[in-house]
Amino acid sequence: MLLTAPCAFGERQPAKHFGTEVHCGLRWHEPEDEVLSIITGDGPWSRKVWQVQQARRRAALGAAVALRCTEEEVAYDMLSAQALRDIRCKSEVAKEAITWSPITIEDVKQKHTQSSPGVFYGLEFPWNADLLVEFGPEWLTKAFHAAGTLDANNSVTAVIPERKITITAGNNAAKILFEVRYAKPTADLHTKLFAKIPWPNKDKTRSDRMLATLLSQAYGERAEINASRLLESRLTVRVPKFYFGDISNESTNWILITERIPFDQQEGENKVDPAYEKCRDWELKGDVRDYYYLLVRVGARVSGAYCTEKLAPKATLDKFFDNSSARQMHEWSKPEPEAEFDRKFKFALDFLQIHAKAIFPEAIATAEFAKSYRHVLATVNAYKGEIEWWCQRKPEYVAWCHGNLNVDNVFFWRDPAGKLDCGVLDWGGASTSSLGWKLWWWLYGCEYEFLNDNIDGLLKCFIDELHANGGPPLEFEELKLQFVLAAMSQGVGLLGAVPQIYGMCAKKQWETITERRDPRIAENVHGKNTLRIYISNFSCLCRMISEWGIPDILDKWVDEFCELTKSPKKTVA
Repeated sequence: MLLTAPCAFGERQPAKHFGTEVHCGLRWHEPEDEVLSIITGDGPWSRKVWQVQQARRRAALGAAVALRCTEEEVAYDMLSAQALRDIRCKSEVAKEAITWSPITIEDVKQKHTQSSPGVFYGLEFPWNADLLVEFGPEWLTKAFHAAGTLDANNSVTAVIPERKITITAGNNAAKILFEVRYAKPTADLHTKLFAKIPWPNKDKTRSDRMLATLLSQAYGERAEINASRLLESRLTVRVPKFYFGDISNESTNWILITERIPFDQQEGENKVDPAYEKCRDWELKGDVRDYYYLLVRVGARVSGAYCTEKLAPKATLDKFFDNSSARQMHEWSKPEPEAEFDRKFKFALDFLQIHAKAIFPEAIATAEFAKSYRHVLATVNAYKGEIEWWCQRKPEYVAWCHGNLNVDNVFFWRDPAGKLDCGVLDWGGASTSSLGWKLWWWLYGCEYEFLNDNIDGLLKCFIDELHANGGPPLEFEELKLQFVLAAMSQGVGLLGAVPQIYGMCAKKQWETITERRDPRIAENVHGKNTLRIYISNFSCLCRMISEWGIPDILDKWVDEFCELTKSPKKTVA
C-alpha cells in the first residue's frame, strides 16, 4: 500500500500516478475498495467491524514493510478519511438522543463559570481560551478519543494559542484559533484548529450570551454540534472536519472544535477567498450572482439529500433536530400585545423617518409608506402563529437544511480554472422547516438591489436544483409567498431592535450619518455584526413593502387563509 499527499478540500479525483482514486484524504491502492464495500454494504455494524479488521490484517504485512511501521499503525491508515468519518458518524447516529431541559436566566447567572460534563461525551470541557490552554494536550487527547476523531494510538502533545489574530465576525459566539501537535502526525490530522465557545456573560457581550442561551441554545449550538457530530460524512457539501463538540445542560456552556479554514490562502491547487462579512457584499471577490446562486444550489442539494433520506431516515433526524412541521397551529407564536406593538412601532418609525432618514430612500419618509408599513406589520403580528403554521403546512415544502446560509457562514474557493465552489460553516439552527422560510434567511443579508433584480431567478434555481437532487417539484408562487411571509415576520421582530441600535450607535451620531457604508454602522461594533445587519434588514424590508406590493399580497393571503381554515378575519388596528 502506498500513501501520498492529501487532496485539497477533500475532493475525490483520480490519482495521477497510481491508477486509483482519492477519498478525502490519502491516496490508496486496492485494499481500500474492499474496506469501503464492507462499510457501505448491508449487514449489522458489529459484523462490518469484524470484516474490516480482517481486511486490515490481510493488507498489514505488505504495507508495514513498505512504510516501515507497525501493523496497528497501518490498520488505522488503511481506512480513508471519508471512511473513518462514516464509521464515526454511524456510531454517533446509533446513540440515543439526549433530553434537553429548559434553561432559565438564573441558570446562566449562577452556573456560567461552572465546569460540568457535556451531554454527548460526558467530559468536562473548556469554554474560553484560557481554559483551553489550562486543560491542555491531555484533555484534547481524551476529547478527540471520545469523539472518535483521533486514533487511540495517537495523542495531542502541545496546544499553541494564536495570539496575533482575533476574530470579530459573527454575533452568536466567541471564537478561538489555536494550533496543536500530535505524537504521530498524519495527513488527515489538522494542526491548525478553530473553536467556537459562548460569549462571556459580562460587559458588552452579556446580553448576547443571555439571548443565545435562553432562545437558541437547545436548537442553535446543539444543532450545530449535532450537524458535525452526526452528519459530517453524509452532507452533500464540504464542511470543516469535526474534532470535538459538546454542550452542558447544567452550566449552559459549550464548545465546538473543527479544522481551521485557510481563508485568503492557497490550499493545494485551489485559492480560498477571504472570510466575508454579512451585509457587506461589496467586498465579494467576483460577480455577486455567482456567490448567491451557488449558495442556493448548495442549499437545494442538502435539502434534496433530506428528501431522499441520504442524510439519514427522516425519523432519525427528528430525534436530533427540531422539526417545525410537527407543530400544530396553536403551538406557534402568539401576537405581541397591541400596546407593546404600538410602542415598538413608534420607535421604529421615528428611527426610519426622523433619526436615520438620510440612509433610506425618500419614499420611506412619506405618510403613505408609514400607513403601508403599519398595515403590513400589524397584520403579520395579528397572524403571527398562523403565518408560521401556513409555511409548514405542506410536507413537500419542508426539509432539513442549514438555517442561515449567508456568505459569512460559507467558505468559498476557486479552482485553477477560476470556477467558484464552497463549503458550509455554522450549522447552528439547522432544522426541518419551511423551505421558503429558509430561503429568506439565506438571502436576507444581500443588498436590496441585488435581491430585487434576482429573487425570481434564485427561487427558480432552487426549485430546479432541489428537483434534480431527488426533491419534489415545487410551485414558484407558493415558494415566493412563503419567502415574503418569512421576511415580513422578521420585520415584526425587527421593531424591537431600535433600543439596541441606539446602544451601538448613539442617537446623536445619526445626525451626521448619511450612508450605510459609514464606518460607524458598517463596521463590527463590540466585536459583532448586529448593528450592520439591523440597518441592512430595515432597508431591505422597507423597500420590499414599498416596491413589491406587499400590502396587497398580505391581504390576499389573509383571505386565502381564512377561506382554507374557515376562520373569521381578525380585526387589525
